Amino acid sequence: MIKLNVWGGAGEHGRSAYLLRGSRFRLLLDCGVKKEGTGQYPLIDPEIVPQLDAVFLSHAHEDHSVAIPLLYKMGYKGEVWTTRETRAQLRTYFANWRRFVERVGEELPYDETDEQAIRYRYLEDEVVSQTWFEPIPEVKVMWGRSGHLAGSVWFGVEMEGKRIFYSGDYTSESMLLQEDCPAEAFSRANMIREDTLFDAPSSEQWGAEELIVMNSGQKAGEIITSQDQISVASEASSRTLVSMEIPMKQVNFTSNGADGAGRAVRANVADAAPISSVGLVDLAIVDAAYGTDQDTQADKLEQLERAIRQTIAQGGKVLLPMPVVGRGQEIILWAQQQFPAIPIVVEQGLVDGMKQLVHVPYWLREKGEHVIPISLKDGIDGFLTGRGWDLPTTTQEREQLLEHHAASLWFIPDGMMQSSLARWYYSQLSDREENLILLTGHVAHGTFADKLLRVPDKYGVCDVRKIRYKVHQGWKDVERMLHQVPARHTVLVHAYREETDRLKEGLLKNSPSPGTVIHSLSAGDELYV
Repeated sequence: MIKLNVWGGAGEHGRSAYLLRGSRFRLLLDCGVKKEGTGQYPLIDPEIVPQLDAVFLSHAHEDHSVAIPLLYKMGYKGEVWTTRETRAQLRTYFANWRRFVERVGEELPYDETDEQAIRYRYLEDEVVSQTWFEPIPEVKVMWGRSGHLAGSVWFGVEMEGKRIFYSGDYTSESMLLQEDCPAEAFSRANMIREDTLFDAPSSEQWGAEELIVMNSGQKAGEIITSQDQISVASEASSRTLVSMEIPMKQVNFTSNGADGAGRAVRANVADAAPISSVGLVDLAIVDAAYGTDQDTQADKLEQLERAIRQTIAQGGKVLLPMPVVGRGQEIILWAQQQFPAIPIVVEQGLVDGMKQLVHVPYWLREKGEHVIPISLKDGIDGFLTGRGWDLPTTTQEREQLLEHHAASLWFIPDGMMQSSLARWYYSQLSDREENLILLTGHVAHGTFADKLLRVPDKYGVCDVRKIRYKVHQGWKDVERMLHQVPARHTVLVHAYREETDRLKEGLLKNSPSPGTVIHSLSAGDELYV
């Protein structure tokens, strides 16, 4: 039996940290922070940290990475498995987190010596993607590109007779970045499982009936029962979920699924849905950051284009705050194609991010959907060496460009607009109604971008909108992943609990994955599989 301890990341956006704990091995998947208020760290058990056998890091973003030095502060002596590109980016993310903590008047719970103590091992040096290897004896791991960020990966893990899939942050709809389909990878790697579900005589095959017990060790809440549901609900915030398979003498899993509250499902042949040929995994931890949002990337781009064209038509400027590396480079190249006659201004941090992509062609698509019809490397080279956009380096140059350009696009670093540069730009644009501040990603509570969204009139008269550009999974993406990589237990992560609950309910009602229990958990929860 494997126990999943959610140290962070489920039921919230940030501080992703998932402990896999068996009788012999202890593995940690990511260890990040939540950039809200003064910052929040995972619910790390300091007694477990020295016992960790390995840490696997999916990518460099702070909500997955920058609490790793805290592990070394607490006595971790092992290695962090990640990609070389992620390692290169971590220097910037560690430095940015340090500046953030100083800005909010707090102190880091670790110091630079803990950062320097990190012992990295590089996945691509050990084995090619989508291939199993043993980072430690008797533990098998496979990795593949996740399409979220250059260097970002998903993981497959086999330990103590259980198989786990961790998507990391995943998207198949990046305009620039290539993803490796986990389902195809499992199939190519001969991952079809020889499970007792298929080996046992048909009279002994068991179905998906589950009893989920929420047990905090405190007074239990009301026992809820119905014709198809049994659960014991705890009043405590921290819960333990124990799953027990019950023999049912049925052939196939029902298409009605089961939910994390303990829906008991009895399969019958008439209602059965086909199980993917990939085979089952025991546990899938799946990026569901966009919750019930069903839009495709094409939908999002259409919405972005419409908002920008409306602003341009009235002579306004569009300010697009972006992370230094990630969606910013994708949207810049897209905007060049969509608005060739409109002046574009790009700040140095985003240009540096574009230069970085040139040196990592392995992570890029050969051709970019929605972006450019030629090779992406050539397209990026063309942007960096071509004309048609401005790069200001001083306040004076920025002021001159603001005065010179009417309708125009302005790409700046810092997607949450916390930096002095972002706030300076806002001060220059906020007094004109025709201008638009266009936010395209996650906005943490309490940040300046969040305040602009909630109470824009308090700060200025310009328009402020959020139109998401997809770098995570929404409803349809999660639905597809559940069917492609069917799991006995799927934990939906990376979104607030209320939205995750709604997504779970929608998946179960409309198009469930056959034979899976879908869990909506919170930080501090445990799940036995």
